[in-house]
Amino acid sequence: MNVQASGTRMTDGLAPGDNASEPARPLSTRGYLSGAAVLALLTVVVCYAFAGAALPAGQPLRIVLGIVLPAVIVGGPLLAAYRGSSLSDQEWAAGRYVAARVAAARSRNASIASLGLTGFIAIVSLAGLLVFTNDGAVQKTFLNGEFMVKSAADIGKALLINVEIAIGAQILAMVFGLLLAIGRLLPGKGFWPVRALCIAYIDVFRGIPSVVLIYLVCFGLPLTEVPILSEGDPILYAVVALSLTYSAYNAELYRAGIESINKSQTSAALSMGLSQPDVLRFVILPQMSRNIAAPMLSTFIGLQKDTALVIVVGIIDAFSQAKIYSANDFNLSAVTAVCFLFVLITIPQTRLVDYLLARSSTRKKGV
Repeated sequence: MNVQASGTRMTDGLAPGDNASEPARPLSTRGYLSGAAVLALLTVVVCYAFAGAALPAGQPLRIVLGIVLPAVIVGGPLLAAYRGSSLSDQEWAAGRYVAARVAAARSRNASIASLGLTGFIAIVSLAGLLVFTNDGAVQKTFLNGEFMVKSAADIGKALLINVEIAIGAQILAMVFGLLLAIGRLLPGKGFWPVRALCIAYIDVFRGIPSVVLIYLVCFGLPLTEVPILSEGDPILYAVVALSLTYSAYNAELYRAGIESINKSQTSAALSMGLSQPDVLRFVILPQMSRNIAAPMLSTFIGLQKDTALVIVVGIIDAFSQAKIYSANDFNLSAVTAVCFLFVLITIPQTRLVDYLLARSSTRKKGV
């Protein structure tokens, strides 16, 4: 090993000009800072264009909302990032390496915060610019408050039809789907016809589009003139059609939930003297229900949206009612109101799904 004559440490592998006793410099934040500054400038430009499209010309409020307010909002994190970067360089030059790294980290975090904030404002401003451009043509066509308020009462009443269909179909789909899952998982060679039948049903009805099945059931059963079957209510037919489709989806959820449970639990329960039905009832199904609660709720959200497909068979649901108003007013704001109502219904359920998934993840980590 070669040793320098002066007895100092070797500097092999260090960049030219680096001191062997000096730690590595913190990562530069100039790239983050430059990107945040460019995006902030573009955001202010977009905000000014949005304010110009939404507000009449000559109003001072356009300058305030289009330039001053966005500059103040996005300028705070950007200024903090610049100060942190400068402070990091100063602290490093003074030999305070820990303080320099802390300042660099703060600068980097402020730059990332600025990127996120300016990106959000830019997207919202672009959406607003699209709505109010061309003398507000998009707003007048899709977001006309007068037409939305006028149709809200009738659309709200018709939405109850969608809710009834969704709840009825989900109940049937959950019950029938569980039977399909159990039938598909029956052990032994003697049950292979049952397994084959369940698999065939699941494969077929998962492949048929819901709108086609609704059309076939709601129009086909009355044409058969079979007593009782051909004399049902169209809403009942729609419930049956959707339950046929979603029972196949639910069956696969049930099957995945059952198979996720360790086989040793079944063996232990059987060794304690429980019968196979008791094992299924007291051991398997309770755990399976907790495991599939979130995905089952997600499937139910999809079912709620598919209730709008009943329009093809003439059922006056929320979408049908909105179409009537849109045809009379030559405006699509009533249809947009339907979108808002469906979103208001599904958002709490979506947050519940997130909560259930987070709780399930926490429980598994605790185990």
